[in-house]
Amino acid sequence: MTAACLLDTNILLYLADPGAREHPASKAAVARLLGGHERPVVANGLGWPVLRARAEVDAIRSRFRVLEEPPAVVDLWLDMVVAHDLKGKRIHDAHQLATMKANGVFRLLTCNATDFPPEPGIAILTPNF
Repeated sequence: MTAACLLDTNILLYLADPGAREHPASKAAVARLLGGHERPVVANGLGWPVLRARAEVDAIRSRFRVLEEPPAVVDLWLDMVVAHDLKGKRIHDAHQLATMKANGVFRLLTCNATDFPPEPGIAILTPNF
């Protein structure tokens, strides 16, 4: 079985918008992950109406597993916030990493790799991995 990988929100948005500049790279990266041909390497939106956004989220949820947030996430998240002295938006990014770790997911595909604090055991992938 191929190792799990979290898809950051920006990847999901670019997948849903064929007109986005990042769509081809994001689509190719997800295809590589789904095909098992990956080579790991270490506040945006599209202005859609709410109903279209909901439809896109529903379509995404039908194709990908949504991670649960077990109680361990809070401690993992707070440990990361303190260890990396995080503030602002980076706290949200650390929460994603904590949710991943609590669910046994150790790879993240994102267009914003530098937004995430370095976390041992987590591989941050970009669409050109």
